Amino acid sequence: MNSDTLDLLDQELGKRWFQRRSPILNAAFRAQYAQAMREEMGRACQLVGLLYVAFGVMDALLIRDMLPYLIALRLVLGVGYVTSIMLQVRRGADTQTLELQCSLGIYVGFAAWLYLATQSSDETAILYYAGYGLIFMLVANLFFNLSFRFALLSSGLITATFLFWALRSNGNSSYIICFSSLYILSFLLTAFLNLKYNRERYRVHLNACRAELQQREVVQRGEELFRLSTTDVLTGLANRRAIDSVLQELWLANINSGQAFGVILIDVDFFKLYNDRYGHQRGDSCLAALGEAMRGAADKRRYAIGRFGGEEFAALFQADSAEQVLEFAEEVRQAVEALQIPHAARRDPLSHVTVSIGAAFSADVAEDKPERAISAADDALYVAKEEGRNRARIFNARMRHSTESDDLNAEMLRAAVTDGRISAVFQPIVDVSSGRIWAAETLMRLKDTQGRAISPETFIPVAERTGAILEMGAWILRQACDLLASEPELPIVSVNISARQISEPNFISSVEAIVRAAGITPSRLALEITESGEISGNPEVAQLMDRLNTIGIRVWLDDFGTGFAGLTCLSELRFDMVKIDRFFVQSCDTPRGAKLLKNIIDLVNNCAQRPIVEGVEEAWQIDLVSSFGADLFQGYHLGRPMPRSELKLMLSEYSSSNKILEMQHGS
Repeated sequence: MNSDTLDLLDQELGKRWFQRRSPILNAAFRAQYAQAMREEMGRACQLVGLLYVAFGVMDALLIRDMLPYLIALRLVLGVGYVTSIMLQVRRGADTQTLELQCSLGIYVGFAAWLYLATQSSDETAILYYAGYGLIFMLVANLFFNLSFRFALLSSGLITATFLFWALRSNGNSSYIICFSSLYILSFLLTAFLNLKYNRERYRVHLNACRAELQQREVVQRGEELFRLSTTDVLTGLANRRAIDSVLQELWLANINSGQAFGVILIDVDFFKLYNDRYGHQRGDSCLAALGEAMRGAADKRRYAIGRFGGEEFAALFQADSAEQVLEFAEEVRQAVEALQIPHAARRDPLSHVTVSIGAAFSADVAEDKPERAISAADDALYVAKEEGRNRARIFNARMRHSTESDDLNAEMLRAAVTDGRISAVFQPIVDVSSGRIWAAETLMRLKDTQGRAISPETFIPVAERTGAILEMGAWILRQACDLLASEPELPIVSVNISARQISEPNFISSVEAIVRAAGITPSRLALEITESGEISGNPEVAQLMDRLNTIGIRVWLDDFGTGFAGLTCLSELRFDMVKIDRFFVQSCDTPRGAKLLKNIIDLVNNCAQRPIVEGVEEAWQIDLVSSFGADLFQGYHLGRPMPRSELKLMLSEYSSSNKILEMQHGS
């Protein structure tokens, strides 16, 4: 956006009516409206010419002896006037020239009419008939879209001509005072209205220009957010949501035209050990190098490739055979191996970075859902790892390991609730303007049968895929509501809910029952929905949010800014809060990152929705982001996820706002 232009527009809009317009903006206004004004004047003069001729009826009623002359005058002037103006409009005559001719044309029509009318023998009729000259003044000031100076010229000449005639030809002082004051007051009033109308028309133009500039900025921000939401920052490849979009397109093409496609999933072998040995910075550099090598292989064939998450990559492309899919998978594997990136921490005879690849050809997979192809490739990837890694395998019907593993994991997850291996932790959300804990997010933790912690990134997808999330989700909701019941000073507790839970017909009634059993106010519970293609454009989600709103339960949008459907979600659905993904606050140490975060906060605020900024790990981040218009923060600097007992202690210790503010600004 041109900030200088915006400043100029703001200055112009702030001017008083008597101040001189900006020559640049006024010229732009005249140029933009020139054609529209020409067309308006063409239409107006046609109607005025018709009315001028039709008004001969009044001549016949009031001054019949002058009727033949007046009819001839009206026809000659009316037709000639309209014809002349219309010809010039079609030829694209200069607007000011047309305005001048319209202004003088109105006056000539009045003066000629007044002159002939005063030649009538009916002096009484003439005196009153002369009052109809006010109509010409109204036409000049209000009917035509004449600029002020031309309207003033026409109506001023009309008023002066009438006064000259009245003073010269009439000795009746009462008549002169009455009609002269009427003409003068009408002149002043219509001139004022014309001035006001033209000023408002100019202001409308300025506001439209300003809105257009702001819209361009919104579009540019949207495009930047879209690029960010579809690009993995580390590798520059497409991210998971962009890959999901390509998968949808390929699947629809397969359904509609029978065009088959291939999917390959690429997993870096022993990458956790690589990170442990060399550090996360070297790990990131390794992933970036692998991504570049894979891009080189994909770009030659114009295939879509992206980072699927963590150390996993995916490629999707139209394919004619399983052999073609496997051939490309092997090409990617060899491209990575050729880099010869050292990896001494491996648990096999190799000493460099390699990848295992699972591939699937859509014709060999059930076509009822696009995700089937991903699952099939995942099954093949499992086999590639089981066979020793650093190889590519393509799915066939005998590969059942993944499904059996899911069934086993589902049973393990369901048993976790009764075995007490599932627990809840809570992370505070702080209002830095008051220094108080404003809310807490409820998070799920899980241990295996040996007591080892399992990452949520591992067990949540399995729980969603197998349906175990329904029981686990109900359990975590009860934990959140129990905390609210025992801690009346804690305003809000939020809980993440999955697309699988949303799709359950009895979801809302079960949530309402849990809230009612806990005896808490529904507005103290917030449900966090992660943005995805599954909620955008989904009428069931909109209906669910309406029902939750009716009950009083809040709905928040989680991880905003990294999802493919983020902007659409904000425009289609009304959330109580919008949680801005941690990526943005962690990237605000650069001018570009800070500007992007500010734009996102402005976007959320402009949509009349309040932001929560996640991922705060340092005090300076709070100071910076607070200046952008945000006051609700969540992150390790303000409090890590903690057990219920620790949160209660924190609530009591920091009931005074000063203590949290001291922690916030501490070293």
